[in-house]
Amino acid sequence: MNKQTIKIISFMTLITLINNLAHPVTPELVSSIGYGSFLLGTLFAVMSMETFFMSPFWGMFSDKYGRKIGIIIALVGYGLSQLGFGFSTKPSIIIVFRLLAGGINCASQVAGLAYLVDVTSLKERTKAMALYTALTGFSSTLGYLIGGLVGNNDYHNAFILQSTLCFITAVLVIFFLEESHKETVIKKKTPFISSIGKYRYTIVPLLLVITMITSFFSTGFNNGFNSYMKFVLNLGPKYIGIIMAITGLIGLLMNILIFPLIKRFINDYHTLTFSIVMMVIFLTLAMYFETHNFTTSLILLIFFFAFLAIYKPVLQSIISKLGNANGEIMGLNNAFTALGNVGGSFYAGAVFAYSVNLTFYSLALILSLALILLLIKRKKLMEYGW
Repeated sequence: MNKQTIKIISFMTLITLINNLAHPVTPELVSSIGYGSFLLGTLFAVMSMETFFMSPFWGMFSDKYGRKIGIIIALVGYGLSQLGFGFSTKPSIIIVFRLLAGGINCASQVAGLAYLVDVTSLKERTKAMALYTALTGFSSTLGYLIGGLVGNNDYHNAFILQSTLCFITAVLVIFFLEESHKETVIKKKTPFISSIGKYRYTIVPLLLVITMITSFFSTGFNNGFNSYMKFVLNLGPKYIGIIMAITGLIGLLMNILIFPLIKRFINDYHTLTFSIVMMVIFLTLAMYFETHNFTTSLILLIFFFAFLAIYKPVLQSIISKLGNANGEIMGLNNAFTALGNVGGSFYAGAVFAYSVNLTFYSLALILSLALILLLIKRKKLMEYGW
């Protein structure tokens, strides 16, 4: 891998760690003001909704003005919005800061992925995406761990640390990250619907729908799992952070050690399909044994987290190869990811309050929809050589 690839993956790994510092203490914040899982899901959903609306804008912005400025704006804006979020006590004010955070933080996600696409060849793209996902996935859980430890006695400390690191990282990006996108002029600003419309004769719309479904599932599972640890197992931020760090380590090992071996024998399409099949099976079995044999359930969840780490880099790699402009296509990818996040957050928050088991069984069923689409459109997808 070239120097720029290593540098952007390193920066995005750090940024992802910072972005997740407040996650393990957010349930504590919600609980401290007298609310439960529904508000927790709502907060993530409103942030994701704003990400959905703003991601295409930041994609076109980065195509015109460059990737670097988008990352800097996101870091400064997110640092400020998280301070407001962490020190608010009224749900209405908290939601406002969540909207601000979602609208501006997605700039780094879109610009960072577009930067990675800029500096990687088609041949190396899937490998680079796998490393990116492995390291950012692990750093997100490491952020959980650090945030949980720092905020264990006072959750405000995690927000202070997060904001401080955002500002420091913005300075580091200014001085140490070179711009990857040399074109500073684009033909015309394209409305969101038109951006999708230009790909209507390709498989991009299908892949965006699959992205939305898998994102719905992933977010729903994460929110449900966090609520399970907080409201069922009654774990504090420190222990939630430790558990999430372990899941991140599983994903890291899977992407670095096992994923390259899988890619030797099967293409991207079969890797994506196989990983989704395994996720559905292991999650369903884990929930069945949760009330029968908890140890068996934990073992099955380890395998579930392993395959959860695989699907995303493959799907992102496939989508990135189809765009006319890297910022635009990754903006659409991020928008549909956010749309799935919105649905998954609200869904998990509402259903979890009714039934814990139903939350996870139904999410496995929803993920099966992505599998059905992949199988129905198998011939069309295989035409692209994946």
